Amino acid sequence: METATSIQLMIVGAQKSGTSSLLRYLEQHPDIHTHAQPEMTFFLQDPEYDRGYEWAFAKYFMGEHAHDDIMDKRLIAKNVMVMHSPEVMQRIYEHNPDIHLVVLLREPVARAYSAYWWARRRGWENIKTYEEALAAEEARLKEDWFKWRQCAYQYNGIYYPHVKSLITQFGSSRVHCILTDDLKKDAAAVCQQLFDPIGVSTDFKPLIGERHNQAAMPRSERFNYLFTQFLASHNPLRRAIRKLIPDATAYKLRKAVLDWNDKPQKNVESIPPPLSPETRERQMAHFKPFNEQLAELLNRDLSAWYFND
Repeated sequence: METATSIQLMIVGAQKSGTSSLLRYLEQHPDIHTHAQPEMTFFLQDPEYDRGYEWAFAKYFMGEHAHDDIMDKRLIAKNVMVMHSPEVMQRIYEHNPDIHLVVLLREPVARAYSAYWWARRRGWENIKTYEEALAAEEARLKEDWFKWRQCAYQYNGIYYPHVKSLITQFGSSRVHCILTDDLKKDAAAVCQQLFDPIGVSTDFKPLIGERHNQAAMPRSERFNYLFTQFLASHNPLRRAIRKLIPDATAYKLRKAVLDWNDKPQKNVESIPPPLSPETRERQMAHFKPFNEQLAELLNRDLSAWYFND
């Protein structure tokens, strides 16, 4: 059962579907508190999980806040990879079986292509064409899903089996599946839809502003790759520095450095090239049977996903 410090709502997917924007809208509510970090990796990372939730609570939710300032607020969190791991979802269930889960669902071809350019932008992907990266995906996942989870472009867009498992484990009333198109059309209404089940006022209307983490090309992919390697948990220099810098400060510094390397969105060169029609058609055929199963499971019309953008 949940406690005063347990997480009441968690965004568990899908990557590149508007999750960062949704989290920032929800956190505006005066009775909600969340983490400063873009993702809460506690349930996903074994070294963190082994340290226990009290440690994670201090790392992700305390920061510069006093404990009393948080106790009366509803805690929400986000990690867009956890829905793909039954083991991790079991950890979340054991943390709070009454938790509410949010899954944002974007048309999977567009999501996959956006994820590729996001991985290029962040230095996780070194294959220079999307088609070659797709061809490498099966071998990568056989090697190690955890290592290549950010580059699982097609796998991460097959929503049906994961959503079905979540509903089976947590119950349909606690799994909130929201289309990215719904978030774009009326983000305030989506937020109010999520305020009610966690017991905060639905009268509050968040300010809906900029979108977060949009795909773009960096000034230097090489810089982002080297910076990402520096940030890797196995780097002893990184571990030494992190002992001296508070977590919230470290994440702000990392974001500032990566944002500096991103080209301004108004620069035409910063916008990824369009997906080729041939690749789009192949991927739409690949995803179609899974989309049909998902539509039946959710009783939602997903026919718009079968047409080109």
